[in-house]
Amino acid sequence: MKNYQFSTRVRKEKDYSDVAYLNVNQMPFYNSAMIELYAYEETDFQPGFKTPFYPMVYWALEYVCSGEYHVSCDGETFRLKAGDVLILYPGKKYSKSAAGNEVLRKREIMMNNSPLVSILCNRTSLNGLNVIHCQEPAKVEAFFDTISEIVKDKSGEAFPESLIPNTLFALFTELISQCREKNIYNSFTQLLSNLDIYSPYMTLERMASHFKVGKRTLNRLFHKYLRCTPIQYLISKRMNYAVQLLLSNTLSVKAVAEECGYNNVSFFCAEFKKFHGTTPQVYRNRLDIFD
Repeated sequence: MKNYQFSTRVRKEKDYSDVAYLNVNQMPFYNSAMIELYAYEETDFQPGFKTPFYPMVYWALEYVCSGEYHVSCDGETFRLKAGDVLILYPGKKYSKSAAGNEVLRKREIMMNNSPLVSILCNRTSLNGLNVIHCQEPAKVEAFFDTISEIVKDKSGEAFPESLIPNTLFALFTELISQCREKNIYNSFTQLLSNLDIYSPYMTLERMASHFKVGKRTLNRLFHKYLRCTPIQYLISKRMNYAVQLLLSNTLSVKAVAEECGYNNVSFFCAEFKKFHGTTPQVYRNRLDIFD
């Protein structure tokens, strides 16, 4: 485990406490196609504790051990209970709070901005999900146990170097598997989850065909469930995906465009500037994480 050495950070305040194990050999934004571990953390929030909104610049997974957990992002509030997993996306702002009367205990895995994580969270059944209500929580928590055992090991030689990326990939695989078992509340949700929004051939006509309705009915459905048009939804998903990929320095702008469903790089850059106010390259150059 020569590439992994962890320092311990302990914080204890009146309304919260945490213990974090930080990777001292890798920057948190390490440019690697593989999934790398930045930190593992165990946290207790006292009832009523709340954080202000803060931006995420890396990927993270949080597992709720006990208590009630409320997380706000993009105007939505997600409610989690024991056995649930929260996916934290880079580029988004979150506020967190401990609801109810019980101490909130959670475990967190923080990872680098690997394009592989973006692909797993956008091109599988995870597909932009923020919360996963695990069907078999024990299977998911077992991966957190493995990471915990690794970072707390003092010898640094007890585990093969490949164990961390392999464990993290297996954790995502388990989450994907359990997502496939989740209840679908309506046919619109089910059809939306199976829509290949990153296909370069996706058009309004093809979206209507996928939903087996006409274009006018499709517009009504999107306004009813998502309060936007189908094309607005498509562009929004692609632009947010592009930001995730740009947060890693391993892909060229051309590769990012193709992954997001654009065969024409100039058109992708124009769409990105229209949506985010700047070009993809300028956006990436402004990120302090590559300094």
